Amino acid sequence: MADHAVLQSRTDSLFARSGGLFPPKHVIASWPAANHVNPEERGWGGPAALIVVMVMAIAVYFARIWARLVVAKNAGIDDLLMSVAMLPLIGLTVSSILGIRVYGFQWHAWDQTNASRITTREITLAIELHYLISSSFVKISILCFYRRITGSLTNAFVRWVWASIIICILYGVLFTLALVFLCTPPAGFIHLFDKVWRAQHKMHCRNEGALIIACAVVGTIQDFVICLLPMFLVWKLKMPTRQKLALCGIFGLGLITCVCGILRTYYSVVVYHYTYDISWYAYYGWTWTCLEIDLGVICGSAPALKVFFRRYFSGSTSADYYAGAGSNRTPFQLSQSRTRAALFRAAHSAGASRVEPDTAEASDISLKGIKVSQGLDIHVEERDDMSQKSFASTSNLTSQPATKESTWKSPHDWKRPVQYSLSPVSRKTLENESLERDVASDVERGI
Repeated sequence: MADHAVLQSRTDSLFARSGGLFPPKHVIASWPAANHVNPEERGWGGPAALIVVMVMAIAVYFARIWARLVVAKNAGIDDLLMSVAMLPLIGLTVSSILGIRVYGFQWHAWDQTNASRITTREITLAIELHYLISSSFVKISILCFYRRITGSLTNAFVRWVWASIIICILYGVLFTLALVFLCTPPAGFIHLFDKVWRAQHKMHCRNEGALIIACAVVGTIQDFVICLLPMFLVWKLKMPTRQKLALCGIFGLGLITCVCGILRTYYSVVVYHYTYDISWYAYYGWTWTCLEIDLGVICGSAPALKVFFRRYFSGSTSADYYAGAGSNRTPFQLSQSRTRAALFRAAHSAGASRVEPDTAEASDISLKGIKVSQGLDIHVEERDDMSQKSFASTSNLTSQPATKESTWKSPHDWKRPVQYSLSPVSRKTLENESLERDVASDVERGI
C-alpha cells in the first residue's frame, strides 16, 4: 500500500494537474513525517544573491539620479517614476528574503507548522503586491524615457510607446485588484490553510494559479516589447552601423529581464500544476521575481549612466568630448541641428511673396545687386559638463559685414539651390531630418 502511494506521488509529479493548493490524501500519505525539530531548509545562497543585486540596483539608481539632477540638470518624469518604483522594489526584496528564510518558504510542505501556514500566505500576498507595483512603475518609467528621446517626432514608434504605457497601467491596476479580491472576504486569502478560521467564516476563492500564471505571462510579454521597441527606432536613425549596434546592445540588456520573466513563469506553472510541495519550489519563483525587477532598474538606467561615467571616470570635459574626444560635433553643431528647420521656415516666409519655388525661371530674377556674405562667431563658456542647458547657450551666430561680391556667373549656378531651399517639400524633409538628428543625439548621450 505504501509503495502504491509513493508510485502515485511520483506519477503526479510527471503530469500537470488541474490546479489547486490542497493535496489529495494519497499525496499526503506519501509524504515523510513532519519534522519540526531540525527540518531540511534552504540556505542563505539565494537571499545573499538577492541582497547583492538589490544593492547594485540602488547604487545604479542613485548614479542615474545624480547624472540627471546634478550633471545634466535635465531630470524628467521617467526619473520620478523610477524613484517611486524603488520603495516597492526594496519591499519586494525584503519580503522575499523574509519569506525564504523566516516565514515558511525555507521548508517542505510536510514540515510546515500551523503558524507558518498563515505566514506563508501573508508573505505571498506581500511579494505579489510589491511585484505588481514596482514592475508597473519601472516599465512605465522606461517607456517615458523612450517618449522623451523622441521629442516632437511622431511616428509608429511613438504610438507604440503610448499604447504600451496604457497597457502597463491597466496591467498594474487590474492584476492588483484581482489579487486583493481573489477571495471573498479578502482576508480569506491569508487564512486559506487556517482550519480554525475557516470553521468560523464562510469564504470562497477563485483560481489563484490561473491568476498568478497569467500575471507572469503578461509581464514577460511586456518585457519583450519594451526591450525590442528602441531597437526599431535606433536602426532607422541616420548614424553609422557600428554606433547603431552599440546602442542596440545597450537597450538589449533588458533581454536579461525577459529571461528572468520566463523562469518566473516556469516556476509559477510548476508550483500550481506540477507539485504540491509549494513552499519548497516557490523559493525559485520568488528569487527570479526579485531579479527581474532589480535588473529592470539597472538596465533601464543604463543610458543615463553614460553621462555619469563620462563626467567622473573618463577624465574629459564636455568641451573635449564635443570637440573631438568622443565625437566630431561642436556645441554649435548640436544647437544648429535644432534651429536649422526654423531658419528654413524663415527663409521660405521671406521669399514666398516674391518667388514661387515650382515656377521660378532664371530670367525672372535679376542678379544685379546680389551679394554674398558669410560670418561665424562661436563663443564657448565654461559650464557644467554634459548640461543640456549649456549646449543650447554656448554658440552665437551673428552676421558680419559683406566681404565680397558674388562670383556667380550664370543663373544656372544658383537656380537649383534657391529652389531647393524655398521648396515646401524640401523644407518638410529637412525638418524631419533635423528631428531625426536630434533623436540620434539624445539617444547617444543617454538623455
